[in-house]
Amino acid sequence: MPGKRPCCTFVQTINDQAKSGLTAAKPVRLSRSWLSSLILLCMNNYDFVLSLRAIRGYGEQPISSEHMAAILEAARWTGSSKNKQNWAFVVVTEREQLERVAACGRFTDPVRNSAATIVIVEEPGGNEFDSGRVAQNIMLAAKAVGVASCPITLHHRERAGAVVDLGEGRTCHYAVALGYPLPGAEPAVLGGRKPLAELVHWQSYGSNR
Repeated sequence: MPGKRPCCTFVQTINDQAKSGLTAAKPVRLSRSWLSSLILLCMNNYDFVLSLRAIRGYGEQPISSEHMAAILEAARWTGSSKNKQNWAFVVVTEREQLERVAACGRFTDPVRNSAATIVIVEEPGGNEFDSGRVAQNIMLAAKAVGVASCPITLHHRERAGAVVDLGEGRTCHYAVALGYPLPGAEPAVLGGRKPLAELVHWQSYGSNR
């Protein structure tokens, strides 16, 4: 429903129970099997986040309107500083325009090969931190509907702004390339991540617990 955040399964279950008379004043007692299902759902969601990878190999099939709408809705619901939502999204699907956007950065072959690329626009007052947040949500939503994605840096901001006709005060530095993955498509660089012991510091840099 427009304007309402989509509910996940277990929240909808609580809502259904509430409609049946189990209100906040009457605590819900979860059965062992129902609780186990809830824990499994949360674990699956966590694994889903950890498994997100940038994919650069796309087929020629256009992204369906339903899938694109779902991806853009997830972008719309991304949190932002003071909920200002100082962003806009330019969806590029025409091949010539994709080439022009790709020319605004380095390492942009995913844009050239994409079925669509979403250019993230910072409206006046926007910031790159929020752009990063919305880019990640776009990628997660794309994965959820079977669409591969790759984050893109548009190194030549002014040129990119001119390509997508941004007015004064607006800028774009990042985009997300999208497409249905080719069979066997994998990340360009396979590998794990640095161990937490090399990354995490407590209270001050260089300090252990």
